[in-house]
Amino acid sequence: MPRTFKLRQKESWDDTTQNLSGKMKRIVKDKVENHIGVSPYKEECLHYEVEGLWSYNKLETDSRIIYAICEDCRKRELTIMNACQDCEEMTDNTIILWVFGGHEVYKNLKRTRKKAWKKLVKQRRRKRRN
Repeated sequence: MPRTFKLRQKESWDDTTQNLSGKMKRIVKDKVENHIGVSPYKEECLHYEVEGLWSYNKLETDSRIIYAICEDCRKRELTIMNACQDCEEMTDNTIILWVFGGHEVYKNLKRTRKKAWKKLVKQRRRKRRN
């Protein structure tokens, strides 16, 4: 039996999807429920400042859906990077929808996560030395 994932949204998700047309909202909802929600690990895993996030970009436009998988986040010790407020309450089979938008979403995410990424890199270096 296929694994079931729960979908949750960050506030930033609502900010980036509220002005979509009805047709685009239906397309995004379909992709989230029938693709990401069914097999989230099939998509592109992001790196560097956006490590811990995943990207789905198989839409009819240049847009992409950025999300995190709680199980992956915990296993790769990226909770500092993703900083979900209710992380402890989330089960491993939860998918957090972060943002929707064009290629510029990467630039915005990198800018907001840069400090956390640098902190994570330092922690990993210290761990390797010990």
